[in-house]
Amino acid sequence: MKRIVGITSVICLFLCSSFTVHKYYLSVTDMEYNEKEASLQMITRLFYDDLEDVLRERYDETIIVDATSDQKTLDGYIKKYLQKKIKVTVNGEDKVLSYLGKEYEDDYVVCYIEITDVPSIQRIEIENTLLMDAFEEQKNMVHTDILGKKKSLLLVDGNAKAVLNFSE
Repeated sequence: MKRIVGITSVICLFLCSSFTVHKYYLSVTDMEYNEKEASLQMITRLFYDDLEDVLRERYDETIIVDATSDQKTLDGYIKKYLQKKIKVTVNGEDKVLSYLGKEYEDDYVVCYIEITDVPSIQRIEIENTLLMDAFEEQKNMVHTDILGKKKSLLLVDGNAKAVLNFSE
C-alpha cells in the first residue's frame, strides 16, 4: 500500500510540474495606409502587466497601468516608450509617431498611433523592439495593409526590423 501511495505521489508530482503555465510574450501591431488622409494608422496591443513592468523599470516604479491611474502621466510614459521602440522610415525618411491615446480591452492596452504627411509609399522600414529589452522571449507581430497588399511580419530580438517594397 505504501508503495502504491509513493508511486501515485511521484506520478502526481511529475504531471503537475509538466503542465505549469508558461507566459507568452507577444505584442500585435496593425498598420494601415490611408491614402485619403496621407497617413499611416497603427493600433498596437500590449499586455497590461508587461507594459506596466517595463514602464515601472524605465520611468516610475509606482505606475499602475489601469483606468484608475493618472491617465495624463500614464499617457506621457506610453508615448515616450512607443516613440523609442517603434521606428518607421518611409521612402528613406524617418517618420515621427504621434501617440493618439489608448483604450483598455480585456488583458490588453490598445494604443493608437498615427504618422502623418505620407503622400506616397514606395518603401517602408519598420523596427519594433517593444518589450524586447524586458522579456527575452518577446515577439512582435506586425500586420500591414498598404496599397492593397496585406503582409504579416514576426519580429524577434536580433531580427526586429523589416523592409517592405511597394514600387513596381
